[in-house]
Amino acid sequence: MNNVVVRNSLLRWAMIGLLAMHVPAIMAQSESPGSATLERVRASGKFTIGYYANARPFTYRDKEDSADGYAIAVCRQVVEATKELLHAPNISTEFVAVDAADRFKSVADGRVDLLCGPSAPSLSAMTEVGFSIPILSGGTGVMLRKDAPVALRDLLETGQSAGKPIWRGSPMLAVLQQRNFAVIGDSLSEKLLKERRDELKVNSVVTPVSDLDAGLKALLDGKVDGFFAERNVLLDLAKKDGTGQVVVLNRTFDNEPLSLALARNDPDFRLLVDQALSRLYRSGKINPIYEQYMGKPDQSVKDWFRDTALPE
Repeated sequence: MNNVVVRNSLLRWAMIGLLAMHVPAIMAQSESPGSATLERVRASGKFTIGYYANARPFTYRDKEDSADGYAIAVCRQVVEATKELLHAPNISTEFVAVDAADRFKSVADGRVDLLCGPSAPSLSAMTEVGFSIPILSGGTGVMLRKDAPVALRDLLETGQSAGKPIWRGSPMLAVLQQRNFAVIGDSLSEKLLKERRDELKVNSVVTPVSDLDAGLKALLDGKVDGFFAERNVLLDLAKKDGTGQVVVLNRTFDNEPLSLALARNDPDFRLLVDQALSRLYRSGKINPIYEQYMGKPDQSVKDWFRDTALPE
């Protein structure tokens, strides 16, 4: 009987010793963020942010050649949340300019940890990357020269001509025939414009351009009749233009939730990003950031942030 007790006691102590050997590993595993993105940031000591160098007021390169803009300020909050989670206050931040052609690939390849050039989620994009909760509500607008034909301006601004609605096959669609419209290549605005053109069965030409400056130049040079892009961006572009020859119409053609793109199969990092954004919205700290780059937020904007934030 005593031998049995001794054997059980030895076995128990052996199991305790074995468990003790594995406790540090178990604790280290529980403290691990479980995220490829966060592990990369921790290992490198650097958080890499992708942005558009010419997409004011969202992201742009300022006079000091540094990244700035509404989305950049928002992303800095995510960086701070990452430092806190990893207990690594000395993590640095690097900004890498990307363009429309490689923006999602740069995320998928791990060249950037977070794409802070706001993007509208789409099913096709979701095959490459994941998306955060929205950081802003946007939509496609159009810029015209001020000397554009009145009929074209009326049709694009109101969806009507001479006070009458436009439908497929309407003779009033003649105003859209033989028109040429610029749009940034590989954008949702390009997709929207082509779908609407095909739906109305008009022979307007959709001309992809590389960036905002190219679209504005094509419009001012008379090579295109209009320039379609995100409306907030167009408004800022018109404000900067010194010619006084362009106008952004008072119409949004669609509603797009603009989000941050991140690695597709990294739910832990997406959770961190969404937590940081939600707390930013609920606390009201988003309001001065919005005001600095977008203008003073009205109650509808404040309500949008509150409704977009996820509950704890």
